[in-house]
Amino acid sequence: MRDTLNNMDDDSHRGYGPRALFATFGRFSHINAQLLDALEMEFPEVTFETFNVGEAMRSNYAGMLSSLVNVPREYGVWSFRSRAVLRYRLFRNKAYFNTAEKLLQERFGDHRFNFTVQTQSMFSAALPNCPNFVYTDHVARARLADEDHEGTGYPSEPWLDCERRIYEKAAHVFTFGPKIRNFLIEDYGIAPNKVSAIGAGASVRPAHPLNTSLDRYGRRNILFVGVEWDRKGGPELIEAFVKVRQSLPDVTLTIVGCSPEIDIEGCEVVGRLPLSEIEGYFRRASCFCMPSRVEPFGIVFLEAMQFGLPIVSTTAGDIGAIVRNGETGWLVAPKDGAGLAQALFQVLVSAETCREMGLAGLERGESFTWGGVARRLMAYTLAGREGSAAMEVNW
Repeated sequence: MRDTLNNMDDDSHRGYGPRALFATFGRFSHINAQLLDALEMEFPEVTFETFNVGEAMRSNYAGMLSSLVNVPREYGVWSFRSRAVLRYRLFRNKAYFNTAEKLLQERFGDHRFNFTVQTQSMFSAALPNCPNFVYTDHVARARLADEDHEGTGYPSEPWLDCERRIYEKAAHVFTFGPKIRNFLIEDYGIAPNKVSAIGAGASVRPAHPLNTSLDRYGRRNILFVGVEWDRKGGPELIEAFVKVRQSLPDVTLTIVGCSPEIDIEGCEVVGRLPLSEIEGYFRRASCFCMPSRVEPFGIVFLEAMQFGLPIVSTTAGDIGAIVRNGETGWLVAPKDGAGLAQALFQVLVSAETCREMGLAGLERGESFTWGGVARRLMAYTLAGREGSAAMEVNW
């Protein structure tokens, strides 16, 4: 049928179609469920069997104990100084990786899948004589460039070696954006024709037509949607918001996803909401601002574009590949509160400018859907094409 699927098992030849393993680690911010739905909708001839490696490992008590014992050996005894540090290192050490790999081999090594698809870089779903395709938003070496010794710290050298094995064994690696693609090529030595930046999809999309009138953009409501207040640049946003209100006193700010203690006029803190309730806040907003300090990709920026919002953010991670500076929004350096205030003013001072940028973002957002990701991923998976440029979003 297609090159990669020529070696089908007996069931496939009897007309049941290709079979694939879809391996995940946790929910991955709703991404796993939405990607799987898109794959099944776009390619109904393929039967996907799902397996959550993270959940399976939690019930593997011997494996988890081995990983826990290995943490101080690989990272040092200071790994136990906080729950966040220990959690990060418990799932990112050589013992955990090897146990997860063995678990997958024992569970699925004789299932004769036509191919496997894994999301994230927490394990390897490579099975004997079965091509494995990896879809990831981040790599550990990018963390070395983005963060300092605060928080959970750096990944260990043994873990970096394990992670490299994932990409070396993969038939192809798909990244959300071009920055991580370039890391794989330049820092991991993966061949350029083995890596493609195919984008991602929005988790929240409009259920009915949008209001794109000047009245909406003239309301000057800034929307922030994020769970990690500090990492997402919340303190800088408050600093910028206070400055902008000195020039535009009718500007308001709505914070969704977290609950920082803020008592400032014009600021509403909503807190965490289910996905189904977030749409209304996107619809009422005039502009989206999440000035991330560190950001692997940023699904929420895709969502903001789906709702016709201009975006004000930073140059962290792949945000600069998503947002076209000066066209669909404005970008500043991370932690630059003064620059952020100026960028917000430029967007909000004129309803016409705000609307123009929002509509440009709405058009760009058409490239970022889970259906599009599924088609790009499966075009390579099913056809076995060489070269990666044709699979990529127009970055």
